[in-house]
Amino acid sequence: MDTILTAIYMALICLAFTADDKTETTRVKTPSGPINGFKTQNKNTGMNLHEFRGIPFGKPPVGPLRFKKPEPVDKWTDVLDATEYGAGCPQTVYIPDLAPRKMSEDCLFLNVYVPGSLDVVGNYPLCQYDGGWIATQGNVIVITISYRVDILGFFTLDHPAALGNYGLWDQKLALQWVHDNIASFGGNPDSVTLFGESAGGLSASFQSLIPSNQGLVHRIIAQSGVVNRMSIMTKKLINDRTIELAQKTSCPINDMYKFVNCLRDKDYSELLEATNIGSFMAQDRIESYQLPYFAVVDGELFHDHPISSLDDKSTEVAQFFKSLDFITGYTSNEGLVLYFMILPKMQEIFEFNVTEGIPVKFICEGMVAPFVELFYKNDTDIKQKMCSYYTTESSKDEQSMRANHLLGDIIFNHPAMEMLSYHTRLGGKSYQYLFSKEKHIEWGSASFPEWATGSSHGEDLQFMFDMHTIMPSLNETKFTPEEKDLSDKIIQYWTSFAKTGEPYGGVGAIQWKPFDLTSRYYLDLDTPLALRSNLSPKMVEFWSKEIPPIGLEHVEKVKRHDEL
Repeated sequence: MDTILTAIYMALICLAFTADDKTETTRVKTPSGPINGFKTQNKNTGMNLHEFRGIPFGKPPVGPLRFKKPEPVDKWTDVLDATEYGAGCPQTVYIPDLAPRKMSEDCLFLNVYVPGSLDVVGNYPLCQYDGGWIATQGNVIVITISYRVDILGFFTLDHPAALGNYGLWDQKLALQWVHDNIASFGGNPDSVTLFGESAGGLSASFQSLIPSNQGLVHRIIAQSGVVNRMSIMTKKLINDRTIELAQKTSCPINDMYKFVNCLRDKDYSELLEATNIGSFMAQDRIESYQLPYFAVVDGELFHDHPISSLDDKSTEVAQFFKSLDFITGYTSNEGLVLYFMILPKMQEIFEFNVTEGIPVKFICEGMVAPFVELFYKNDTDIKQKMCSYYTTESSKDEQSMRANHLLGDIIFNHPAMEMLSYHTRLGGKSYQYLFSKEKHIEWGSASFPEWATGSSHGEDLQFMFDMHTIMPSLNETKFTPEEKDLSDKIIQYWTSFAKTGEPYGGVGAIQWKPFDLTSRYYLDLDTPLALRSNLSPKMVEFWSKEIPPIGLEHVEKVKRHDEL
């Protein structure tokens, strides 16, 4: 679900700026070819904004190019009309408010937002993410990228017929296009910050561990998502997925090349339906800690699990990661999304109503047990320790919150701590934050129960982008003056980091100190802001001392594939 949400967000958040009138045409000449965009004006700041929408950076990955690395788009001589957004990449839509206006496999486009004037080369720093809002609020060039997701972006057979990681290759190709062309927009190709949230954060984190990105990206902001020990598909999982997909599509697997060609003949909607995350979810327990398809060790982008590469300071991966300035963090209760994952059948089997609370039995048998079975070979000692740590008899509300923290710690919180520690030990400059301002977003018709407190996964985004324009459900929860000030401060921290590598919140703002392994400073993004130290010490100690790291021996090192 995370990958789906972030990809939609990356494709659609720019809709928040379509309300401003297209006042006049503007043109740039780039190495790829001439491009026509248009000029608008931000109604809040009064600053001019030049928008260039739907610029292709890769050939349409259709037909024989489906399930292959993207190919660079050919240069053009006629003027490219970049006044309308390109299609979003095919994906399963869970939130109607964020659904793309159109979807197509011809989706490798990017959008460029340039604040101020195009007449003067501003040498602006770049943010690889979304929209005119941050561009004008923070006075930086912002670029949005549309890339393949789900099965179209990450299908793999661990075989030359389908090596996988196509979505990551799309991102990498977009980075190269930006490097080659952004100076024509007044941008500085030597000052590129890549940032994203959820699977977008995971993607940014992956790109920070690819040494061939040297010179293409210089800073990383990974919000609520980083590379972790569960981020790479195992051979067993690939094999299981292959068998399931063959059964659902009636494509034979006796010959891998014929199998892939059969899948290429299928409509993308059939492939999305066959690999919908819901079809892989158990009805009686939480075991979907991973998406149907995600990154693999392919012998080209990754020769080993990226985490293994960080254990040796001399590797190219470790040295490149060290060279990048790095911000990461998460919300105060990432695991609140658990509320939407507990299906009716689970409640029936364990005899509870999730709106009233989550019982101990479900945590131990419906959450801990499948996790330990999947990643720790059903170790009974680990199972007992986790069950004890994440349960309490104090109150049903507290017990329910422990269940949320279990999910959040596994997927978001502990992995962020681990990556911060790696980056700091390597000698890199790191910053940590916690977004703890509680302002719930109602996704569609669903809302959180009374026992749910804290800021859930994705709720920080409303403080970074003008989301009220594209999400009608937010119209009843507009910002108070204090919340608007927090939003302004966050944008200031993020964009100053993009400009200088140091997050500065403006005059009178809290100084955000770098993370270190002693004080472990972090910025608490709340009203009011506060600099604190040693975030979640009990959780850090539990996962570092009581629970051994998830083993990486299941991920084999891979030499470069030559049979493409």
